[in-house]
Amino acid sequence: MRIYAITIRPSSPFGTPLKGDTIFGHFCWQAVESDDILIGGIDRWIGCYDERPFSVFSSAWPRIGAGEETFAIRRPDLPLSMLEDPYLASDCEARLKNRKQEKARKWLLVGENFQVRLQRENMLNDQDLYDRLTADLPAVEKKRLRQAPDRHKRPVSSAEQQHNTINRLTMTTGKGEFAPYSMDNSHYLPGLELVVLAALDEEACGPDGLRKAFSRIGEWGFGRDASTGLGRFAVIRVEEIEIPAYGKDSDACLAIGPCVPEQNFWREMYFTPFIRFGRHGARMLHTGRPFKNPVVMADEGGVFVPPAGKFPKKPYIGRAVRHISKAQAEAVCQGYSLYLPMRLPDLKEGGEHV
Repeated sequence: MRIYAITIRPSSPFGTPLKGDTIFGHFCWQAVESDDILIGGIDRWIGCYDERPFSVFSSAWPRIGAGEETFAIRRPDLPLSMLEDPYLASDCEARLKNRKQEKARKWLLVGENFQVRLQRENMLNDQDLYDRLTADLPAVEKKRLRQAPDRHKRPVSSAEQQHNTINRLTMTTGKGEFAPYSMDNSHYLPGLELVVLAALDEEACGPDGLRKAFSRIGEWGFGRDASTGLGRFAVIRVEEIEIPAYGKDSDACLAIGPCVPEQNFWREMYFTPFIRFGRHGARMLHTGRPFKNPVVMADEGGVFVPPAGKFPKKPYIGRAVRHISKAQAEAVCQGYSLYLPMRLPDLKEGGEHV
């Protein structure tokens, strides 16, 4: 498989987070609608997805282009005691304050070589990352951003959008299904570039097909409420890259997208679970059964420790998930995730951080 980095620039708010499994679903629909995306067609490759995944996508991560190019990914989902000594402070109040500050450092910086280094200076909170992303903006743009409310001074901010449905008998809103409601949309910093990593089977798809698919997704919109203008982005570049191989200096895998871990394999796992309540798209919305069965997944940032001597040989971990739809028997969920090799922090006897 070849690894590609797709750089995109959002041009509208998003109603759905740009997570790897959802990106995979959009890519598959583009392959259904156009025969110039996948060589051999979608049916062939979905049929063998369990043993031979033709594509695996990461979630989208901010790209910092100032000086040496850097990416901000989710900090490994390890206990805080493994990342920072909670007893550096002398009294209980100071320790609790220190723990709260460390918990807010949810971003991890990695360079172009995607080496994971768990030094404290590489872990940032929202404000730190916001400052990095806006450091090279023109003075006029910086002045405009300074006038924004503090809650919007972060890489990705949330804002409510009001919705309503009109009762055509009364031509007004009302109660029940006609009651007004609001939903949160994600707003990215102006000019922010995001990168999505994709592992592609060479026999299934190349960079041209990948660019076509993402360009069409960005044009038509990604995720919820795309028909109202949400989820728009432009494709800036598609480039082949290399990510580090699992080597002797590594003892764990850092997932950069949601996944469903293999059963009875991993020696240790650290992750935050979430439930994917999936929904069909395009013409499948009109079957009367648009919703998929829920899937419990490990969120991005999960750390998976394999048994000694059984290091992953492929650039992804996880497994495909079948039987997720009553309307489409062949539907499959991307339970795979690309990963970055890493080394767990060394601990002294008794669990103290070195």
